[in-house]
Amino acid sequence: MKVLGHMKHSITLYGFGTKYIQGKWTLEDVLKKAKAIGCDGIELVSPQMVPGHPNPSQEWIAYFKDLCASYELAPVCYSIYIDSGKHKGRFLTATERFICTLNEMEYAKRLGFSVVRTGAALLPYTMEKLLPYAEELDLHLAIELHGPETPSTPIFQELEALFEEANSPHLGVVLDYSAFASGAPATVLNTIPDDVCLHKELVAQINHLYTTTEISEDELLAKLRQGGGDEVDELIVKKKIFSIPPTAKMGTPYFRTHPDYAGFRRLLKWSKYMHGKFFYVDEELNCPGIDYPSFVKIMKEEGYSGYIASEFEGGFFDPTLDESDQIIRHIAMLEKLWEAA
Repeated sequence: MKVLGHMKHSITLYGFGTKYIQGKWTLEDVLKKAKAIGCDGIELVSPQMVPGHPNPSQEWIAYFKDLCASYELAPVCYSIYIDSGKHKGRFLTATERFICTLNEMEYAKRLGFSVVRTGAALLPYTMEKLLPYAEELDLHLAIELHGPETPSTPIFQELEALFEEANSPHLGVVLDYSAFASGAPATVLNTIPDDVCLHKELVAQINHLYTTTEISEDELLAKLRQGGGDEVDELIVKKKIFSIPPTAKMGTPYFRTHPDYAGFRRLLKWSKYMHGKFFYVDEELNCPGIDYPSFVKIMKEEGYSGYIASEFEGGFFDPTLDESDQIIRHIAMLEKLWEAA
């Protein structure tokens, strides 16, 4: 594995997902890209890239393992979801969630993965019931902490209590940096034409204030109007910059969370794998909107020895950004910050 100090580096293939879904790249193309940028460990999002999911054929399993061997890529994290709304008119029961998660865990083991990442739809009670199976399969079963949830969200307080009680290397959390972001990325306005957003510099200033201060959304809108912003600018701010419903568009991939540094430090001991979510790294190796310097410093102080995966989602805001170049910058940024911490 590529080692950044004590930290091991992986890459989630989700960062290449747009071109894969568009049919421009095959799975082998994606693995080639991952290897070409110097990565040794990979994360696979099972519903995205596993044909026949959730029950891939033995032929595909052999094909995947052969590809990994050919490109010298180690399977690290098998990312799964609980499709709790798959039945019309009801959510999955706890028993159904248990069964589908166990099925995914068994396939993860057969594919050679050591970490299984799931979501908060897997309730703490069910996760506890899966612990003996995680031990038998020698897997680390981890729930992702993803924005807008934070360490203080009730379910994650309950999960933290479970981790403390179980005290097992087979249960834990995947810390996703979306839960610790400060707001929209610097590139959020890139795709909006200048003749639509006539005061783009002013809107960019509002974005900067949104990500670097705790000024309320109402106050920011007042500043926008005082600065000469029009109705279009206000709509853009509400839909592209703000991330707190009901003002913002639902489903935004970033969240203004007022980062919980203490919560990050507290949960770190239950993490063997985390998502280094990012939307843009500039030429000076800065990542606007996410305080990577402070979090990497905490990781180094706590002696974190797990994986951090580069998870690029910048295509949401600027499809002209090159995935490979951005991931290379992200890795270089992590190396620089770890050395400086």
